[in-house]
Amino acid sequence: MKYIVPMCAVLLLSACATQPVTSGIAVEQNKGNFNDQLRVDNPDLGEKLAITDVKTRQTNQLTDVVVTLSSQYKKSQYLQYQFKWFDKDGFLIKGNHSPWQPLTLFGFANTQLPGLAPSSDAVTFSLAVRKVSTESQEFKD
Repeated sequence: MKYIVPMCAVLLLSACATQPVTSGIAVEQNKGNFNDQLRVDNPDLGEKLAITDVKTRQTNQLTDVVVTLSSQYKKSQYLQYQFKWFDKDGFLIKGNHSPWQPLTLFGFANTQLPGLAPSSDAVTFSLAVRKVSTESQEFKD
């Protein structure tokens, strides 16, 4: 547990022409209060979501995390989330990212997002959450 320095919650919403742009809220926990390091990239989504708790533990030599995501908004939000895992040097563990998982977060509700490292080399993580459009998509020729 002493080697765990979790990084949490990078909320993604949009992209620019050359590379993805992070939007929403991001937070890192470094043995202190993770709210002290909260970063808001997208004020609209950042006002509607909050990270209210991050818990970590070791389970069979694997990092096990639970991130509590809270709605600060009265309506339901349709989201997706994905964990990525990093080694002790901060490098992304290749071939290791979970598929995007659907998430409906009801108004003013909390939900826990669980993650389990794929190997004992994974000691930190990031959690990406993005908004899902509820509008129909049309393709134009």
